Amino acid sequence: MSGPRVQVHPSIDGVGREWDVLMARARAPVFYRRPFLRAFEKHPLHAVQRVAYILVTDARGRALAGLPAYLHQGVDPMRVIADHFTHAQGRPVLLSHVWHCYDTVLPVRPGEERAARTGLAALREVAQEWGAALYGMANVDAAGPLDRLLARQGLHGVDIDVGWGLSLPRFTGYDDYLASLRGKPRRNLAHDLRLAARDGVRFRRLPAADADLDGFVRLARATAAKHGNSDYYRPGLFQDFVRALGDDVEVLELRLGDRLVCSGLALLDDTRYHFWACGFAPLNGYSAFYAVFDHIMRGAFASGRPWVELGRRNPVFKRRYGLTPRTLTARFAETR
Repeated sequence: MSGPRVQVHPSIDGVGREWDVLMARARAPVFYRRPFLRAFEKHPLHAVQRVAYILVTDARGRALAGLPAYLHQGVDPMRVIADHFTHAQGRPVLLSHVWHCYDTVLPVRPGEERAARTGLAALREVAQEWGAALYGMANVDAAGPLDRLLARQGLHGVDIDVGWGLSLPRFTGYDDYLASLRGKPRRNLAHDLRLAARDGVRFRRLPAADADLDGFVRLARATAAKHGNSDYYRPGLFQDFVRALGDDVEVLELRLGDRLVCSGLALLDDTRYHFWACGFAPLNGYSAFYAVFDHIMRGAFASGRPWVELGRRNPVFKRRYGLTPRTLTARFAETR
């Protein structure tokens, strides 16, 4: 029997239904589903020079493994290259996935784990062909099997951040989760919810097509300015990107009268409820973020998904509210 075959496609629309079947079987995060990939192609949230979709198949054409890859130069919002791979700074780098993905995996058909090595070899070959100084992956779970595989394949790793989430089947429901918290965090949450209700703050959960995405971008840019990365949310481009996600995103809005005071984006896949991005305005004596967090958690439990993902940053709050940390690594190798 012949070995695995590799296809390299320049556009997700050039990849057939086998990509979607693979991602469903691998239970890949939303970042690997066609709507996100197509949205990023049409509305790239950061500059990309070239794109490749690597698909490993067997002789019958069944997809065994697949990963997107992006060639970019001078795009380093988390300073991974600048701080840890300085010799490649300013040179082309082939990365899987994009910087806006905090949940990097290598989707593999169950039972075909050996195909992952073929996918990584193909990633290296594309990097060589395109003249990349480095190739690799960022935002990989340091405790997961992919990080170990990358290490065995000779990719050098550094810890770059911490992601936070929660396994929901541990609890009978949202009230049981609240009961698991220490007294002070539980009281703080109740206090801010009470003040929000007193002031008449209204909550809406709605599709992107009906949401105030201009308002989201204004709030998100102001919130991100505290960390120096407002351009994660480029006006116009970001709204178009979110609309292109279709049913894979929902928007959570809090309004005080006619004023949008908090807006968040939740990405949806088969197993995770991702609270992906948020912006909020200061309020008098309480935080709109506490109110939207309550709705995030209620929505996650109601969705029936086993995991809620709350991304990076804000570790004090996330630890206080019982979330589980995951060290995220970047692993790169020089292209030879």
